[in-house]
Amino acid sequence: MSSSSCRYTFDPSVQTDAHLQTTWECPHEAHPESEFCVFHMSRDERASLDVTGDDIVDELRANLQSPDTRVNEYVGADLPHLSLTYQDINGATNHVLNFQHADIEGLDLTHGRLDQGLILREATVDRLKLDEAVVTGDVDAREVTVTGAVTADEATFEQDVRFSGATFRGEVRCDETVFQGDTSFADATFHGTARFRNVETSGSSHVLEDHITFADATFRDDASFRQAIFDYVTFDGARFTAGSDFEHVEFEGDARFDGVRFDEMADFDEARFDDDASFANARFMQLAEFRGVEFNGGSRTTHDDVTFEGATFEGEADYKLARFRYSDFKDAVFKGAVSFDRATFTARTDCYRLRVDGAFDLSLASFGGQANFDDSEFHDAVVAEEATFGSDASFEAVEFQSNARFGEARFEEDVRFNAATFRGLASFRGAFFQGELQHLEANASFNEATFEAGAEFEAANFTSASFWETTFHDRADFRQSDFETARFRVLVGDRDTYLDFTDATLDGGTISQGSGEPTPYDLTRATIGDLTLEGDGNEHQLLDHFRFCLTEFDRFDFSDHHGYLERNDWTIHDFVGNGATGQFAVELTPDIIEETYRKAQDSANAVGDTPASREFEFKRYYYNRQKNFDIILNEYSLNTWARGKKVASVGLNTLMQVTCGYGNRLPRIAAFTFLLPALFGLCYALGGPFLTQAGSVFDPAAVDKTTMEVLFDNVYYSYISFSTVGYGDINPLGPAARVLAASQGMLNGLFFTLLTFTLFKRVLGGS
Repeated sequence: MSSSSCRYTFDPSVQTDAHLQTTWECPHEAHPESEFCVFHMSRDERASLDVTGDDIVDELRANLQSPDTRVNEYVGADLPHLSLTYQDINGATNHVLNFQHADIEGLDLTHGRLDQGLILREATVDRLKLDEAVVTGDVDAREVTVTGAVTADEATFEQDVRFSGATFRGEVRCDETVFQGDTSFADATFHGTARFRNVETSGSSHVLEDHITFADATFRDDASFRQAIFDYVTFDGARFTAGSDFEHVEFEGDARFDGVRFDEMADFDEARFDDDASFANARFMQLAEFRGVEFNGGSRTTHDDVTFEGATFEGEADYKLARFRYSDFKDAVFKGAVSFDRATFTARTDCYRLRVDGAFDLSLASFGGQANFDDSEFHDAVVAEEATFGSDASFEAVEFQSNARFGEARFEEDVRFNAATFRGLASFRGAFFQGELQHLEANASFNEATFEAGAEFEAANFTSASFWETTFHDRADFRQSDFETARFRVLVGDRDTYLDFTDATLDGGTISQGSGEPTPYDLTRATIGDLTLEGDGNEHQLLDHFRFCLTEFDRFDFSDHHGYLERNDWTIHDFVGNGATGQFAVELTPDIIEETYRKAQDSANAVGDTPASREFEFKRYYYNRQKNFDIILNEYSLNTWARGKKVASVGLNTLMQVTCGYGNRLPRIAAFTFLLPALFGLCYALGGPFLTQAGSVFDPAAVDKTTMEVLFDNVYYSYISFSTVGYGDINPLGPAARVLAASQGMLNGLFFTLLTFTLFKRVLGGS
C-alpha cells in the first residue's frame, strides 16, 4: 500500500467536545500497510503489523524534531504504554504534545524532562508516572480519566497544571511535588487515596486567582496533604468522604475551605495559616482537629484572618493550643464537644449566635482583643477556668443551659453578661474583673441576667460591678469577694434566695431593694464602706433584710437610716431571711452581737455620727450583760470567785443601763439625780419606820403642822440628806429612816458621778 495521510478524524459535534471548534484531521502519514498512522490504528492491527511500543515512542520523538507543529497532535489516539523514563524531550518547535481524547495504556516520564506542553484533556490513561520528572510547559489534563495509579513524587511543574474535572480511579501520590504555576484540581474526583504530602505551590505573580485549587473536588478515600506548603489555595465546595490530613501544612497565602464537607475526621493539627483562611459554611461530620494550629492572618485589616462563619461541626472539635488573630465563628454550630483549651486569640473574636450542643472548653484560653459571644447558646457545660480576656468581652443574651464555670478567669476590661440566662450552676470563683473604674458604666455587668441554679462568685475581685434587675432563684455566693464599687438590685426567684457576702468587701456603691419581695443579704464579717442602702417605699423595713454580724463598717454612713433605726430601737442585727435557710458562718450569740455593735459604734465615731455612736454603745453594753448572764447560767466550770465577778459585772451593767443608759441617756440620769430624793421624801412622809422629826402625813397634828407642811419638810430633809449638807434641823427617828438617810449620801456620790460622766460624753460627743 502506498504512503498517504492517516484517515482518522475527530468530529466535535459527534464527540460532544466543547473544546474543539472544528473537525480535527490527523496530520500524520498512514502506515504503509494501513489506512491509519501508528498512533490511530487499533491495538489488534498494531499487533498484526508488529508495531511495538518502542516504535511508537521512536515515531513520537521523531515528530518532536519536525518543524511542523501539527505533528505533535495525537487527538483520539489509541496508544500503548509510553515509557519516556530518563529522557529529555525537547522538540524543535516547543509545541505542546496534544493527547486530547487519547486512550493511553500508560505514560511514564520518571526522571525525565519534558520541555513541551502536555495536553491530556478528556483522555483516558491507565497509569501515569511522573516521579522526579521536570515539566517546563503547561499541562492541560482537564476531564482526564486515570484508571490506575498516578505518581508524581518529587516532580516539578514549572508552568500551569490543570486537572479540572479529572477522574482518578486509583491512588494519586504527589509527595514533595513542586507546582510553580497555577494548578487546578477543581471538580476532580479521587476514588483512591490522594497524597500531596510535602507538596510546594507558588503560582504565578498575580494574586487575584488561586495558585492551586481543589474547588468542588471529591475525595472518596483518604486524602493527605501533610507538611505541604501552599501559597494561595482553595478547597471551596470540596467533599472529603474519608479521612483528610492537613497536619503541619503551611498556608503562606489565602486558604479557602468555604462549603467544604468532611465526612470523616479532618486533621489540621499544627497547620499554619500565614494569610487569611476561610471555612465559611463548612461541614465537619466527625472529629475536627485543629490542635496547635496558627491562624496568623495577613495585612488586610478589613478581613477576618480566619472565619468559620456558618460552619457546622457534627462531631467534636479540638482547637487546643491554637493561635488566632482576627477570628469569626459567627453562626457556627458545634453539635459535639469543642475545646479551645490554652488557645490564644490576639485580636478580635466574633462568636455571635454561636451554638454549642456539647461541652465548651475555654480553659486557660487567652483573648487579647474584643470577644463577642452575644446571643449564643451553650447546651452543655461551659468551662472557662483561668481564661484571660484582655479586652472587652460580651456574653449578652447568652443561654447557658448547663453549668458555666469561669473560675479564676481574668476580665481585664469591660465584660457584659446582660440578659444572660444561667440554667445550671454559674461559677466565677476567684474571677478577676479588673477594668478601669468608670462613672457611667460598670466594668462587669450582669444586668437583667437570670441565675436559675446557684451562683458562685466566691473570692472574685471586681473594680465595678452591676447586678441591676438580676434574678437569682437560689443562693448567690459572694463570700470573700471584693468590690471597689457595686450596684445591686436583685429580684427574688421561685425558691428561697439570699446573697451571701460573708467576708466580702464592698467599698462603695448601692444596694437597692425593689418594690417586690425584698432580697436578704448576709453581711457576716463583711466590710462595707461608702455603700448606699435604699428601697422603693419600704425603708422602714430596709435593714431587716441585711444580716449584720461582725460586719466591719468602714466609712459607712448610718445617718441616712436614722429614721429607721430610731423606729426599731437602733437594732441592726435582726435578720428577716424570707425563709432562706443558709448555713451562716457565725451564729448570732450575745458575744457576737456585742462585737457587731462595737464595730458599728467605731464606724459611727469615725464619720462623726454621734447619735448613732451613742445608741450602738448602748446596744453593745446591753449584749455584754446578756453574754455574762449566759456564762453565769451555763458555764459550770467557773469557780466561785470568777462567778462572783461575773455577777458583779452583770449588776453594774444593769445599773448603768437603768440609770444613765451607759452614759447615753442624760434625761434619765438627770431624772434619777434630781427626782429620786423626792421619792425618798415621800417615804419619810409615810411615817412609821420611815418617821423623821418632820412628822407623818397621817398624823400632822403631832408636830403641829398641816399635811402639806409635813410633806414639804420631809422632801426638804431628803434633798438635804442626799446632798450631804446635813443642817441637823431634822433628824431620822425610825429605823428605816436612818437606813435611807445613810444610803442617800452614798447614792449622791454615785448619781452625781454618773451625771458628770454623761454630761462629759454629751459635751465632747465621745463614747
